[in-house]
Amino acid sequence: MFNPSHLQAAILFALFASTVMGIVGRSTDRERLSYGLYCFAYFLGAIFVLGWLMWLGHG
Repeated sequence: MFNPSHLQAAILFALFASTVMGIVGRSTDRERLSYGLYCFAYFLGAIFVLGWLMWLGHG
């Protein structure tokens, strides 16, 4: 059975959410791909920044 870590689950969420946002957010295929990658990059950035802030607050 697939039992992802918190990081893996967050990355999977970012992948699926950015895919949906790219599909419904733009009209042409090129714009969809570009916007989906843009959203994915920002999701990953937010995951690592928030994780880092939580690590700092934990100590």
